[in-house]
Amino acid sequence: MFKFTKKLAAFAVAASAVVFSGYAHADNKTYVVGTEAGYAPYEYLNDKGQIVGFDIDLINYICEQAGIKCEVKNQNFDALVPNLMYRKIDIAIAAMNITEERAKQVAFSNEYLPAAPYRYLVLKNSNYNDVSELKAVGYQNGTLAGKYLQEKSKGVRAVGYDNYDTALLDLRAGRVNALLADGQVVEKFAENNPDSYTLLPQLVNDPILGQGLAIAVNRNNTELLNKLNAALAKAQESGFIEQLKTKYGVSHAE
Repeated sequence: MFKFTKKLAAFAVAASAVVFSGYAHADNKTYVVGTEAGYAPYEYLNDKGQIVGFDIDLINYICEQAGIKCEVKNQNFDALVPNLMYRKIDIAIAAMNITEERAKQVAFSNEYLPAAPYRYLVLKNSNYNDVSELKAVGYQNGTLAGKYLQEKSKGVRAVGYDNYDTALLDLRAGRVNALLADGQVVEKFAENNPDSYTLLPQLVNDPILGQGLAIAVNRNNTELLNKLNAALAKAQESGFIEQLKTKYGVSHAE
């Protein structure tokens, strides 16, 4: 996903963080949390190469409340669901929307944020003013943007990328006309880079883009899912999620 900070970060920076609960652990297991640290404000690498963001603060809180030790690892977004299925990771949090297709492969927690509209990012000097003018649009492999472009955007060539750092390079080189992603992400990126990028006015609201953001686990790990949901309820009730929305400028409408 997007490494959306003020500067384009170097690609393939590895980072992980271990979260130690303040509670006694029921076992000595370290739960591996997969994310894709290129989608600010949800998850991204800071100047020290540490994984930070809305989702990271949230999973830190949840692991603490659940009384488990968690290690966050950075990996490709399109690997998260397969890695859960084959138990290479225990938990995934990466601004992942609930969909019927994904729910056949993994189990989702309760929603922690409603789905946000998607938006098109273009170069400021491109003179594009409407989606109808676009011929080629980039998206990240494994994301719902690709599914939307392939099924709902007739006459548009959908171009998939392993990560949005590479997609941005192609946008700047003119090989694609726009990039499609979560509106919260591209709005923040355009705001931080006003001389180079802008957004088309259209908001993409479509059921194909999912039913809200949630945490994912292996479908057979009901015990872990119950712990996460209980901790997530505390995050909602205590106002912690509202604090994160303010901290990271996330403004999903309920």
